[in-house]
Amino acid sequence: MDNRGFSLIITIAFLLFSLISGLSFSIMIQNEVESVIKSNNSNLTFYLAEAGIEKGISELLKDSSYKGETGTPLGKGYFDVEVSKLGNNQYQIVSTGYLNNGNSKRIEVIINNGESVSPVFDYSYFINNWGWYWGRNITSNGDVRSNGRFDFVGSPKVEGHIYAGDEIDDHGRKIRGSGGQEDHQHAYSEKLVMPNLQELDYYMELATDRGGQVKIGGALVIDNVFGDDPFESGNIVLVGTPSQPIEIDGPVVVTGDVVIKGVVKGQGTIYAGRNIFIADSLTYKNAPASPRPASQNPDVVDGWVEANKVKDLLGLASQENIIVGDYTKDPYFGYYGWDRWWARYWLFSMGSEDVGMDGIPYTYDEGERDGVFQKEYEDLDGDGVFDDNYNWEDVKTSVDITKFDNLPPGVSSFSDIATLYPHKIECIAYTNHAFAGRIGYGVKCNGSVRSKDKAIVYRNTVTFNYDERIHSKYQDDPNKFIDIGLPVDRTIKTVSWRELKCSESQF
Repeated sequence: MDNRGFSLIITIAFLLFSLISGLSFSIMIQNEVESVIKSNNSNLTFYLAEAGIEKGISELLKDSSYKGETGTPLGKGYFDVEVSKLGNNQYQIVSTGYLNNGNSKRIEVIINNGESVSPVFDYSYFINNWGWYWGRNITSNGDVRSNGRFDFVGSPKVEGHIYAGDEIDDHGRKIRGSGGQEDHQHAYSEKLVMPNLQELDYYMELATDRGGQVKIGGALVIDNVFGDDPFESGNIVLVGTPSQPIEIDGPVVVTGDVVIKGVVKGQGTIYAGRNIFIADSLTYKNAPASPRPASQNPDVVDGWVEANKVKDLLGLASQENIIVGDYTKDPYFGYYGWDRWWARYWLFSMGSEDVGMDGIPYTYDEGERDGVFQKEYEDLDGDGVFDDNYNWEDVKTSVDITKFDNLPPGVSSFSDIATLYPHKIECIAYTNHAFAGRIGYGVKCNGSVRSKDKAIVYRNTVTFNYDERIHSKYQDDPNKFIDIGLPVDRTIKTVSWRELKCSESQF
């Protein structure tokens, strides 16, 4: 073979190699383009499905009866949304995103729509500011928490965990009970946001929807369903006896002050547009067999909740303050006996919203005690007005007791209906402001206390027993929780998220 023939073979081989390489490269480019298009379509379809989830969440926040929608256009496609209520304010949202070329993806999300009981109710004692247990004869059975520092003076007893947004200080004397163990103390924990009761519209709607009522001796005294203006309740006195208890069924709203004492029957929550006055002992007619489970074993706790789920359970939620005992037994009101209300000596140094950027007093952060109202972070109750320290106007009834509705015969002054010796308080107490007052000997508080500030003056002993029925922490079934219409956490929380198989999907 001469050189010309060899060169021709080389040339043909090169051309064949170039052709094959070009075809391979072209196929690779085509595959890459198709892969990019397919990936882009997959992402677009996924984003359409996600847009449907966001639409479902947005609509649920505005209207809890929202069921979904179909064919909502967006960009190069559209989405369908299906919403189903699962119980205990949990919702399933299924969204399917469709591209105009027929590709689709489906997503399922389970959420709490912001109407679940706030986590501040997980504790026997929750203080939004400074938590303080001063005295050896204080016992708390259940976890306790404060958003600020938590001081324990005199070696009180805590059977449970201790959480604080700042430091936990036992002042050199060990906290008794399991709370004294290092692994039960959680300083610098996340701060919890308390529900804001500044606007009661949500709870008015809740009371109407559930047909909340209060009766005494068979007579209807609070009814948020019937009448031209069912919430024009003004101020009311509720006194229950063993034979004629205060019978509550569901949540109710009173626009002014509530004075309450005596025996309570049923399950529900009373909301007050101003103060709630616990004038004397407040007890259940059909109380749980024991105020607490025998142990914190998960099965024991859930068993106790199951055994007592139909027993009496009362919530008290005040837009302003919860006042305990006869505050008129104070030198300010001309009473100079040896036995006085005393709570004002601590209370009147609290309450100022000049607390700085962290919203907590006594942390000395930026803006605290500077005399300037930084509304964006110091308006703790959301009313747009600077609150100074508490005073008598915050404590007293808004009108004379004789002007209250449902006043018992023979009552002409607050002292005629109140005492300095409440011995048992059974309720779930909540207030955005102060829980303050004077209590009697050996007092049992069966339920829980949560407030922004606290000034409780006790005598020899006081015991807080957490009622596990409002938060059985070991129970996963949302239908097992007892819903009495307590203040809710209005933020959306995602319980679960997953992508579902979609028969129309090409991916």
